[in-house]
Order: sequence, then C-alpha cells, then structure tokens
Amino acid sequence: MIAKAYRDEFSYMNGRAYLDVSTMGMVPERSRRRARTYLDDFTMALGRSDALSGRQIMQEAKQAVAALIHASPEDVFLTRNTTEGNNLLARGLPLAPGDEVIVCSGDFPAVYMPWTTRQAEGIRLTVVPGHDGVVDAEALIAAISERTRVIALSLAQSSSGYVADILRLGAVCRQRGILLSVDAIQAMGRMPVYVDALPVDVLASGSFKGMLGVMGIGFCYVRHGVMPRIAPAVVSGNIDWSVYPMEKDFHALAVPSFPPDSRRMETGTGNVYGMAVMAESLHMLSEIGLEAIQKQIRTVESYYRQQLAAACLPVHVLGSKEPATWSGTVSFTYDPRKKEALSLALQEAEIYAAVRDIFRVSLHYYNTCDEIDRLMDVLSRVL
Repeated sequence: MIAKAYRDEFSYMNGRAYLDVSTMGMVPERSRRRARTYLDDFTMALGRSDALSGRQIMQEAKQAVAALIHASPEDVFLTRNTTEGNNLLARGLPLAPGDEVIVCSGDFPAVYMPWTTRQAEGIRLTVVPGHDGVVDAEALIAAISERTRVIALSLAQSSSGYVADILRLGAVCRQRGILLSVDAIQAMGRMPVYVDALPVDVLASGSFKGMLGVMGIGFCYVRHGVMPRIAPAVVSGNIDWSVYPMEKDFHALAVPSFPPDSRRMETGTGNVYGMAVMAESLHMLSEIGLEAIQKQIRTVESYYRQQLAAACLPVHVLGSKEPATWSGTVSFTYDPRKKEALSLALQEAEIYAAVRDIFRVSLHYYNTCDEIDRLMDVLSRVL
C-alpha cells in the first residue's frame, strides 16, 4: 500500500475520479508548490539568482531523470516533448540509400512520422502490421533484413496500453547491430523503465503524463557510445569549445566538433520552469518507488478488467489478456452511437476518461477500486 501522504498529494481532486493519465497527468501538490515558489523567487530576485538559473535547475532535472531510469546524467538531455526525442535518429543518424527502418502500423504517429521524410533519400520504411493495439516483437524481428538499421516503436501503446517485449526485441537488435528507438511516454512514471536492464539505444518521453510534470518539457536518453554517431539537429553553444578556434573576427570559422555526451544536444534556453516542476515530481516518484507504483496500478487494473468481463458489456477490449503486457491503460471499442450519452454520463458522475471512438481508462497510483465501481455503474447503465 502506498503511504497516505503520497495519495494526499492529489486531494485537490475532491472526489473526482481522474482516470485519464494517458491523455494528461495531474501535478502533485508538492510540484504545484514548487511552481509557485519558483515564479515568486524568480520575480523577487529579478531573475538574478544562481539557485534559479537554467544551468542549475537543468542539472537537477537531468539527475532526477537519470535516477528514475537508472542512467548516467551524461547520457540524458532535456527536450520539449517526446516527439523531439523520437526525431533524434531520424534527423541525425547517417544512413545510406537502401538502408531500412522498421516501424509498426497502429503505433503513435510521432514514432513513425519522423522517418517518412528519409524516404526521399532512398531509405526504406518497412511497416509491420499491428492488430488490436498489439505490437508483436516476434513480427518485428521477422521483418528484419540485412539492411535494417533502426527499429522504432512505443514501449506502451497509446491506443491499448500494450507493452511490447522490449527485452526480446532489444536482444536481437544488439546481436545484429540495429539501433532500437523507444517512445516511453505511456509507460514512464507508471512502471519500472530502467535503461540499465533494457537493451534500448534511444528512449524519449515527455513529462506531462505518467511523470506528473507539465507540458513543454521532457527528456531523451541515448545509450553511451551511440550519442557520437548522431549529428545535432540544432547548433549553438553545444559545440566542443575546447577544440574550436576562437577567431576574433569570425571570418574563418572551422567546421565544429561536438562533445561525445549529452552536451552535444543541449542548445539555447530551455523551459526552466518546466524543469523545476518535472524534477519535483520525479523526486516524489523515486521516493515512492516505481515497483510500488506499478503494483498499485496493477491491482486496480486487474479489478477493472475483472469487472468488465463480469458485466458482459457489448465491448471489445484491445491489447492482450497477459498481465505482463499491461501498463495501467485499458481500452475498448463500443457502439459509437453511445458516445455522446457516455460522455455526458461520465461528466455528471465526475469521472474523467478518454471518450473517443475507443474508450480508454488510464491509471496512476492514486486511483482506487472504489473509483472503478463508480465507473462500472456508468458503463453498465449507458452501454
């Protein structure tokens, strides 16, 4: 059981059942306080404080990310969002005509769309069919050819919550010298995602969902040794100043070289406010422990799946019945004619979930089985 003090971080919900973290995560009370304090301190100091500087808070945020995913801070850089990290290889990895990138149909567009532009260079984009929100690792492996250079996919699917077998897929990629790029936003903060145990080369996530941060800030992890292979998409102060000729008149600038670690990707002024809020939320998640969070989410998810099955509603649940593939998100298709009535009934019951062509519930550690009972009452009446 997760301590009451951590559940009370969301007491401002005041009885509302928030079951939609896959769309937008809510910020814990301590992070709300950090946001207010940061803005108050910044304005009172007129922005002139080392403790409020971008560099210091950026380092805090990088260290918080690194601690959460078991990485070195030198292998982590901060981004605006998951998409920026997903674009890293597509924008900066040298490839030759005929080289192949494998993606999966049904995956989130931000995973595969960055690679579509590389087709103009003769890069082959192979799409492996998905079904019911399932991304089958064996199907991806079967699609590998001698020219495969990258496989890109989501760790947990946005549509279904299905968790791909990254251990199996990543092991094969390592054996064959293929880079594995993973979008982790639907998994981060809700289950253990430890890069020292996962054979991934690039892992990206925004902070505003399961990481309980805000929009406009995220991170990208790149495995040590892979970073030097990637050309930065943006060039500014991220060059290696130790070898750069400081020409006073700048008439003879050399072609720049870049540091081998995450500094090669860090340019310009970032979202310092967002970094501060994200760091505070990640400190809390690390305190609770991702294993404890996953256990609580799994308890409520299992209860929900049991209640859905017992109710015998006319719905089709996506994903898999195997608990090892669960991430805390449960989606089903239903009669689309019931969409408006379902949305209204949930609103009246103060229950927040994603009501689209697919109905999706996504959980975090603060959700309870009592909230599932309230939800099932609405679903049984409407569907």
